[in-house]
Amino acid sequence: MRQNATHRRRPVIGVIVNNVGGYSRGVVRGITSFAFARAWTCRVQGVNETRTIDSLSDYDGLIVQAATIDALRELQKSKRPLVNVSSALPPGKLASVASDDVAVGRLAADYFLKRGYRSFVFVSQDSRAFVNLRHQGFDARLAEAGHHCSRTGDDAALAALLTATEKPIAVMGSNDRAALAVLDACRTTGLKVPEDVAVLGVDNDDLVQSLAYPPLSTINTARERIGFEAAAMLEKLMLGQLIATSPMLVPPNGVLTRQSTDLLAIEDADVADAMRYIAAHAGRRISIPDVLHEVPLSRRQMERKFQAALGRSILDEILRCRIERARQLLSDTELALPQVADASGFTSASYFSVVFAKQVGTTPAEFRRRFGRGEV
Repeated sequence: MRQNATHRRRPVIGVIVNNVGGYSRGVVRGITSFAFARAWTCRVQGVNETRTIDSLSDYDGLIVQAATIDALRELQKSKRPLVNVSSALPPGKLASVASDDVAVGRLAADYFLKRGYRSFVFVSQDSRAFVNLRHQGFDARLAEAGHHCSRTGDDAALAALLTATEKPIAVMGSNDRAALAVLDACRTTGLKVPEDVAVLGVDNDDLVQSLAYPPLSTINTARERIGFEAAAMLEKLMLGQLIATSPMLVPPNGVLTRQSTDLLAIEDADVADAMRYIAAHAGRRISIPDVLHEVPLSRRQMERKFQAALGRSILDEILRCRIERARQLLSDTELALPQVADASGFTSASYFSVVFAKQVGTTPAEFRRRFGRGEV
């Protein structure tokens, strides 16, 4: 009997990544969402599993997370279309999609600057390309604001640096694992988090987050988009299409504030008190008169103080805290969107969605899909 359709073999894609990292797991989810629509078969294997080297010829294309030049050259021996999703290596003439790590560092610096910090430390246990780029962005943004950043990675040196640096200190870890080492150093030295040391990681790695105490604030790298764009790029290569030789850099998707940074470092006592009140009541529908009732100054005086200390208005700060609370609830809970809106101080779910999309650049539903606890 004649078939109505010709059977076509499904393309087989090798996804060879560091499968214990939160970044890699997010990238894989992005790859598989593209692969599902294209009816690809994906086989995910660890980048350090030597058994994959003998079977690369089985794949129609490869998406790899190569951490060393030798590993990349070994993978390239397959002569298969290949896209790299690691920024651990310097950019070269290779199809690649990666996190915009300079933007990650700048975001971390802006996050701390808005909270009034004046002492800064960058921590990492290695010096791979992505680490240096994150440090570069962090240091450059701080320098623009007139501040200096210290850098360390050695455990003993880290403890000594934290002890000697003027408090409070804002610390950026190159990733969540580096930030976890900072939390450990603080426990060893008796420093309080976040009172003495505010700690910010990168990648929202669910494994590391489960080990962190207090709960770790982190930058959301757009891991799923990186995976999706890498798969789209690989499809073009498999079809023989030309692509740009420069890497596609994907910017981060904001900060998730948890307890490790949930404190302010403002020198002006009135502004600090007002910001603490706003942060503590972000889930309520507070207004400027509520803030002025807590800190009895005239509105004009308080607005001047806010502009001098933070460069923004009281209302801007109320909105910022509401959005941060909404981000956390979307990421860490399964509350329905109307409940998230209410718990973040918004009058309705529709108004919340409009404001959130304007401030964050994506809808609440899309943000949850990318960063909700079922996805990290």
